[in-house]
Amino acid sequence: MGNLAHGRALRTDTSCGRLAAEPFCSYSEDEQRRCLRPQCGRCSGAQAGLAHPPAAMADSPFRLPRTWWQAAQDAPRETIRLDLEAAFYFTHLIMVFKSPRPAAMVLERSQDFGETWKPYKYFAANCSATFGLEDDVRQRGAICTSRYSSPFPCTGGEGMGAVPGQNLHKSQPRAISTLGWCNVGTVESRSCV
Repeated sequence: MGNLAHGRALRTDTSCGRLAAEPFCSYSEDEQRRCLRPQCGRCSGAQAGLAHPPAAMADSPFRLPRTWWQAAQDAPRETIRLDLEAAFYFTHLIMVFKSPRPAAMVLERSQDFGETWKPYKYFAANCSATFGLEDDVRQRGAICTSRYSSPFPCTGGEGMGAVPGQNLHKSQPRAISTLGWCNVGTVESRSCV
């Protein structure tokens, strides 16, 4: 068990302050788990203390709790791509969000080193309205779930993708050897307030 992203290249479409300094906001909650007003600041890729690069997604939340990746301010959609560099058999992918969880996102995998992508799991508050799919809360085994699409908590909310293991058999070494790429794409972002 561990963070498979640690030490590997994480690629994103944007990063706050990558091209020029820009504002960003983060959220917190009170004791009753109500969202507080956003705390805003500036990010800049040119200054280490103000940078929120993709590599910060792999930082230990225990050793470096104040680091995180931040998308550019006006990015309506975002893609996070991770090359695992080797085959791994894993059962869950857990994502922890500094901001409210996206209203909709897709977890994809590639078995041909990033040439083509197939959906593993869809996440949406309303699977049928967003993706035209059944929700696994109502239909067991459905590829879409609403379980991790609530905006609350405003920070520290998890998104979890269970990786189906039935495709990984010892009699299929080619399938095992090419499960090394993961793609997460936000389809619809949201704010806490």
